[in-house]
Order: sequence, then C-alpha cells, then structure tokens
Amino acid sequence: MQIGLSSAAFYGRMNTEDAAKHLADFQLDTCEVFLETFSEYNMSFGKLVRERMGSLPCVSVHPKGTQFESDLFASYARQRKDAMQIFDGICSAGEMLGASFYVLHGPPGFKTDIRPENIRNIRTVFPEMQRVAADHGIEILWENVSWCACSKVENIVSLLDMFPEQRFVLDIKQALHAGVDPLLMARAMGEHLAHVHVLDWNEEGKLVLPGDGIFPFKDLMDILWSCQFHGAVILEPYSYQTLDEDKVHRSLRFLRNIIAR
Repeated sequence: MQIGLSSAAFYGRMNTEDAAKHLADFQLDTCEVFLETFSEYNMSFGKLVRERMGSLPCVSVHPKGTQFESDLFASYARQRKDAMQIFDGICSAGEMLGASFYVLHGPPGFKTDIRPENIRNIRTVFPEMQRVAADHGIEILWENVSWCACSKVENIVSLLDMFPEQRFVLDIKQALHAGVDPLLMARAMGEHLAHVHVLDWNEEGKLVLPGDGIFPFKDLMDILWSCQFHGAVILEPYSYQTLDEDKVHRSLRFLRNIIAR
C-alpha cells in the first residue's frame, strides 16, 4: 500500500499548481490532484502541474464533479456532448500527470435517493466514458458519496450487476455521512476496491485527521489486506484541517504505521 495526500488539502489557500508543488514537502509515496475549475481541465494545465510536482507520483485525478458530471447523463444530447468534452479534457490532464485513475462522483441525488440503475443513459454513456478515459490510460473509479448515486452498499451491488468489472474508491467520511458503516462498504467493494480516501472523526462526530479520532483504522487495514489491496490510501482533509501542518505530518505518520502492521 501507498500513502498519499490530496492537493485539495490546500483548497482556497493555494492555486492547484502551487498546492501540488507543496505536496512534495510531505513524506508521500503518491498523491491525488484535485482539479478545481474549468480552466484546469486540459492537457496544458496538467503539464504545468506535473512540472511543479517534480518527481512525486500522481495516482489519481479528481475534478469538481458538480460542475458537469450530471450533464454526462443528461437527456439533452448537446449537454452530453459538452460534458464529454470536459471529461476528455480532465482525462488529458490526468494523462499528463501520470494518473491511473479518475475519481467519479456521478450525478447528485440532492433531495431524492438516486440509484445507479435509475441514472438516465448510464448503460450507453458510462461505457463511452470508459473508452474516452482508456484512450488516456485512465480508469474510472466510482466513489461512494453520500449525496450521489453510489452512497449505499446496495448501490455497489447494482453497479456491479451492470458493470461487473467496475472498481471503486472507498471514502470513509462519505460512508459516515450516508449512515453506512465504512467497513461494510469496504467489504462490499471487496476485490473491486482500488483506491481509498481517509479522514477520521471523534466521539461527537466532528471530522478530524486520522489518528485524532475513533475510526478503527486497523480493522479497515485488515479488510484491505484480506482483499489483497495494493493501492493508495489518500488523506483527503478539508482545508481548515491543514492549517497546522505539523498535525498533517503526524497524521501521515500514523497512517504509515497502520499500513506497516
């Protein structure tokens, strides 16, 4: 397993290229680059970020999916076409970064519970997305997100019924927000689990950095080892949690000690 940090850790305080450069100041095996806006969704920006990052590997690229991902599945063909061009640009940036994965939220449910099998055009659009991503050497991973289509264990089952080879990102804080035990979600993803986002929470339910809360990381690691998981465990904190960077370093050391068993 590898330990990494998301550039989103410095959202609002640094531009993406500067945040990516700052990642090299941490002891990381890899990282995730979070592209924040439309002007960053292209090959030239990916090249710029890659240059700023130096030799630090990038395993995944994550866009701000609320800007366009629902339009990928729209009933209006022109919306789908425009959204697919945006998606292709992000995959181009990911290719320049050397990323293996695109982290997908999919369409949001907002006030309704959206199930994967009910996403409009999913059986035709998603294979097209997979082809576009593959042209850039990218694999799409579907993330469990509390307010999107893949929020519950049964949604994982539904997606695998439609796309048996599909793989996933486990986000433990999103499982918490959805009222789902992250360990059950990890078991449901099983051998299809390719990438992990981690955060922690305390007894009051407040989100904190891993090592400062009560989440049973050792139990999670036991599941990952049993699934023969060899991917990246990415610390994905909110910007306010990284103001004290000594705490970030400490949390990364905690995660490294956990995966060392």
